[in-house]
Amino acid sequence: MTVITLPTDVTTAPLSTQRTLSRRLVHRAALAEVFLTDFQSVDDKTFRASAQLPPAHFYYGDHTGRPAMHDPLVVFESVRQMLLCAMHLQHDAGQDTKSITATASMEISDPGPLRVRGPLDLDLRGSVELAKEYGGAISRVVHKVQVMVDGQRAGTIIVDTAQRPNDVYESLRMSHRDTPPPYSDTLPAHTRGLPVAPWRVGRERAENVVLEDVRADGDGSLARLRVPVDHPSMFDHAQDHVPGPVMMEAARQSSLLLAGEQQGLSADGLFLQYVSAEYLRFAELDSDITVVTRPLPESLDGGRWTEVAFEQDGEAVARMRVRLGSTIGTEAAAR
Repeated sequence: MTVITLPTDVTTAPLSTQRTLSRRLVHRAALAEVFLTDFQSVDDKTFRASAQLPPAHFYYGDHTGRPAMHDPLVVFESVRQMLLCAMHLQHDAGQDTKSITATASMEISDPGPLRVRGPLDLDLRGSVELAKEYGGAISRVVHKVQVMVDGQRAGTIIVDTAQRPNDVYESLRMSHRDTPPPYSDTLPAHTRGLPVAPWRVGRERAENVVLEDVRADGDGSLARLRVPVDHPSMFDHAQDHVPGPVMMEAARQSSLLLAGEQQGLSADGLFLQYVSAEYLRFAELDSDITVVTRPLPESLDGGRWTEVAFEQDGEAVARMRVRLGSTIGTEAAAR
């Protein structure tokens, strides 16, 4: 376990953005994929962290949206890294412990602060909303994180995770399989399907598209998840399943695509304002996953809501809800 010496008075000590934390602590292989710069435990219920969003990035910086803004999913990734630190430094989980996400949600309540050009420093304020132990070790925890920029709240992220020792995790992985799951670095990098044109999902690079063989289905759409096992960010290290953030990206892209097909809206003018995810079982790498997207009635806030289901071998593996916001509103907020 990586040990970090914390200041004596963590409630007032400033958070540093001078260097990133250990790759091992945030479970990343590449230094370029580490965004967390500091972590501090305050008490048994609260903790803090700082992160810096990069000015340019192969994946998180690849968007056609105008005016440009930092990707909400890089905000989510920064919080995900913070919560991995919290499991080790706040809850004393060992390196042999696996975190399994049950649910997660992110709301960008004020997108204006994300429109800063260049690098952007985040002040992340975490709290423990629920914690359960089994055998003297943490077994489930719900974290809530307020995302702050220069003292202004930009959004809120809530994540519910289970913590399991490696041997228990291995048993869970085999609960719906007859053979050991393959790892992503052993699978072919290219699929047989026809990927969506990048501009239709707000991307410039084809490598960042995760949908293929899209077809209309009533008022919604069906697509196959294009799993980019050689992607330097989505698969920063070998995985034995499809990571949750990859499915979040697919939910965003399918929602953008539907907005364009049904409402004639350009992906350039939309951004991910809200996403909630419920993970029902492991998404396997060796079987096709169908992405089913349906529009939801627009709420009073005028949001463009969709419901996205991920189906594999006849069963749902995840469900998500997405709200797309307008970048025009974002520009007005920044002004």
